[in-house]
Amino acid sequence: MLGRWTRARIALFGLLFAVMGVWVVRRAWSLQLEQSDKLKEFADRNYLKAIQIPPARGRILDRNGKELAATARVESVFGNPRVLAHSKGAAARLATALQLDAREVRKKLASRRYFTWLKRRVTPEEAAAVRALQLPGVDFRPEPRRFYPLRSLGATVIGHAGSDGRGLEGVELAYETYLRGKAATFQGVKDALGRELLVDGALDTSEVVGQDVVLSLDAYLTLVTETALGKAVEVHAARAAMAVVMDVPTGEILALASLPTFDPNNPAGASERGARNRVITDAFEPGSTMKTFTFAAALDARKIRPDELFDCENGRMKVGKYTIRDTHPLSVVPASEVYQQSSNIGTVKIARRIGKERLSEVLRGFGFGQRSGIGLPGERQGIVRPVERWGEIGFANVAFGQGLTATPLQITAGFAAVAAGGVWRAPRLGLRVVDSEGRAVPLGPPPATRRVVSAEAAKQLLEIMAGVPTPLGTARLAAVPGYRVAGKTGTAQKVSNGRYDPDKWLASFVGIVPVDEPKLVISVFVDEPHPTHLGGKVAAPVFREIAEAALKYLNVPPSHPEEVEHMPAPALVAVADEPTVEEGFGSDAYVLSDEEFFPLDPERPEEEQDVMVSVPNFTGQSLAQALAHAESLGLELLPSGSGVAFEQTITPLRQVPRGTTLRVSFRPGGG
Repeated sequence: MLGRWTRARIALFGLLFAVMGVWVVRRAWSLQLEQSDKLKEFADRNYLKAIQIPPARGRILDRNGKELAATARVESVFGNPRVLAHSKGAAARLATALQLDAREVRKKLASRRYFTWLKRRVTPEEAAAVRALQLPGVDFRPEPRRFYPLRSLGATVIGHAGSDGRGLEGVELAYETYLRGKAATFQGVKDALGRELLVDGALDTSEVVGQDVVLSLDAYLTLVTETALGKAVEVHAARAAMAVVMDVPTGEILALASLPTFDPNNPAGASERGARNRVITDAFEPGSTMKTFTFAAALDARKIRPDELFDCENGRMKVGKYTIRDTHPLSVVPASEVYQQSSNIGTVKIARRIGKERLSEVLRGFGFGQRSGIGLPGERQGIVRPVERWGEIGFANVAFGQGLTATPLQITAGFAAVAAGGVWRAPRLGLRVVDSEGRAVPLGPPPATRRVVSAEAAKQLLEIMAGVPTPLGTARLAAVPGYRVAGKTGTAQKVSNGRYDPDKWLASFVGIVPVDEPKLVISVFVDEPHPTHLGGKVAAPVFREIAEAALKYLNVPPSHPEEVEHMPAPALVAVADEPTVEEGFGSDAYVLSDEEFFPLDPERPEEEQDVMVSVPNFTGQSLAQALAHAESLGLELLPSGSGVAFEQTITPLRQVPRGTTLRVSFRPGGG
């Protein structure tokens, strides 16, 4: 029989076990039910990790689906300095694997933070070398990287995106809303070393990808155009060159080229080389190409006949106290020859038939003095002065292309209106957007259209223009065998310090082909060629080279098949697999401002010109914003570079006369 103390001890132990059992049950109850949320949060914090997936920009494609800009997922390497501090020699080994300076890596790892970037957007070889080290506290994160497969091709139109994934220039900026995707967060699992673990294929990034933007550009025709321009720049030692290829029936832009250009894969130095989309940012006096629109107005009003005779006064005519001269003196010639021989005097006499009010109305109808609507940032509207400020000599100057400014795109669209039977159509660059599931939506409403002159007047003008690329005209070098070409040369003298500079010219030719059923308008502008500066000598051959390749490529049937010669496409440079830095054309590229093409009007009282305005602070503004701001104040902005403004030649708040020109420097922003 058990003793009393033995029974007491058994009872005591039994009570203790009972209490412990109750406590265990109560604790289990608490953990399972009452603290489940807190424990789950603790587990998630220790074993799960929120993985931020940055947005991936959509692609930019040409009209045939060729990639002009795309985004690749690349890896970036980061580390936990607190963990890596215990790994001997980690800094040196990481520096070797990532091809970094060991001192910089040691400096990063000396931090007491839990996170530091070691190197972003590494190559596959660098990523493999880091993984082989198997260092605790080192991990990878996928990030998007923008790249441009065709390097500098079309770069001044496409623009580029910054390291933060935002568009900075050109199409990249204009269609930012469509191209930029949405950032997303996914749950991953961490192992014992704190590294992210994801099962292959488990991460669906479709929702972070932006939409693709399809442009009207044709990559092949852009290459043809840039190749031809490059030859002209080299042969004529030109400062810059521009060209546009436009489809007449649709208004779609097939090529938009500006030299110098840059490689958007490595945009550093682009602003120093003067690389930008000069087709829309540079406004200049067009010169004789504007005679086209004076003739269009006169023919539409039935104030002249193509065979009507005009006395060109052997190349000299007084207008008030000024003398107008012709490069090629003519006597009495038909109106058609006035155009084909580019007589300033004959054109002024024709303009007087219609009056300055009607000429101003027609010029605005053809799109001058207003932006084209192409939708790219930085486009200038040019200047067409109010008709009441023209005066006698001002009216004469406007008739043959002085005293107003226009961009190459405006001039091209105006010629396209003549080719389209007198109907102006807004040039179109963006065609449609395509989402990740392949659904396509038109990009914006149909282009605006308006009739400017009658179809009969446009047809008469085309026939007159067809005499320019002939032995009797000013552009025989623009003739394309087998095709009838209509066009006009331009040789515009540039202005420096308020005076026309005898050594600075802009040579141009704008052509329509074929005449009988117009398909293409091709414009070529060569800035400051040497030693020859005539549009018929400098720009016309470039037109022919582009036109020959384009007509063959687009299978446009010839007007006279028996005249067609073998027309090989230009020798094209192969595009490298890996992007390389493009060579520039020099850092002294000159930007023409409207003011430089506007010497003070001798008929306008000088006090009217001296309305004072306060110079704004342009710092931080984009090129488009700065141009619009300057224009609203009557200031002429001379931009240098691209991106955001950081320097200007006239200090803010200084009082200057309206019409003052100031230089503003821009540099890439956003990383």
